Amino acid sequence: MHELGKVCPRCRKLHARAAGCYCLGCHAAYMREWRKTHPPSLEARKRDNVRSYAHTYKRRGKLTPGPCAKCGDAASQMHHPDYDQPLLVLWLCRACHLALHAEERRNNVSLT
Repeated sequence: MHELGKVCPRCRKLHARAAGCYCLGCHAAYMREWRKTHPPSLEARKRDNVRSYAHTYKRRGKLTPGPCAKCGDAASQMHHPDYDQPLLVLWLCRACHLALHAEERRNNVSLT
């Protein structure tokens, strides 16, 4: 790595992005091409729209964060138990949120 940053292998310019080896412009161009052949599923688009909708309400102050519903930690994040109700949000800390999704994955795998 160069002392000023990393060198993009595509355009050979220095960049300071912590993640990835491409500069911001080359990464964006790559992602535009990748999305043409990998369109999101309808379920993924629904999830993205619900998260965006809820985040907008949070920014406007109409959806206020609360402590974790399981452990009471003040640093919480949104969890959507039902994507048909975008403003129905369960506030969970990162650890409890990951544990909930791990449990959901275990339950779904065991049923099939």
